Amino acid sequence: MAESLGRILEETRRGLGKTITDVEEATFIRGKLLAALEAGDYDTLPDPAYVRGYIQNYAKFLGLDPGPLLERYEKETGHTARSPINLPEPVLAPRNHADAIPLRAIAAVVAVIAVLSLAVWGVLRIASEPEPPPPLPTTPETTPTLEATEPAPPVTPGIPDPSAEPLPDEEPDDPDEPQEATTGPFDLRIVVASDSSSWLRVTVDGLIAYEGTMAGGQTREWTVADEASVRIGRPAAVSIFRDDEDVEIPPGDPPTVTLTAE
Repeated sequence: MAESLGRILEETRRGLGKTITDVEEATFIRGKLLAALEAGDYDTLPDPAYVRGYIQNYAKFLGLDPGPLLERYEKETGHTARSPINLPEPVLAPRNHADAIPLRAIAAVVAVIAVLSLAVWGVLRIASEPEPPPPLPTTPETTPTLEATEPAPPVTPGIPDPSAEPLPDEEPDDPDEPQEATTGPFDLRIVVASDSSSWLRVTVDGLIAYEGTMAGGQTREWTVADEASVRIGRPAAVSIFRDDEDVEIPPGDPPTVTLTAE
């Protein structure tokens, strides 16, 4: 007798040494839904369209081909990929009642608009009136007087002026002084521990460069010109490097690392 879908998923998961919690953290599927899928309790699961998505993500995490698993799900439940999704019928009011607007309501709306327009016009008119200029200060007229100044002594060419201030000595540039840091593109590298795996979404310069589950021991690299962000499902299994420098992963649920060329 062929094994059931739930039995295949459970045995494969146990063979990898993974728990329901590990699968939940990697696939973002709630643990009670994963347990119901392994138990074959399809009555507690949502619409078949969502269940097919759960099976595909679960199979990718376990390293299985999702095609045969989806076929086994259809045989066990009778739900095919073309089965229609039952949606509630919209409740619409009769057209003659929906389009009928009482004349009193229209008159009330017009009156309110007219009152508001007058109020706004009055406020704008008051605000636009210029303020009276402040009075000019009255000060007694005074006649400027010229102070007597002594004539400057003649300057002889070649002889320094004793009254002139000495020029400061120019200091040479210090070669050890730190220069302003330059900015530009950088290399982003992500490494997953060999004994684990993690879901990742990598955005480089406004475009999604990668989204999925990286298996243990995998490494991916990108060149970033402006900005990059990395959303991590399991931060304990992931290492991020910027130009071979280790980047600290902040806390979060899930955590997100943002790096810019600045």
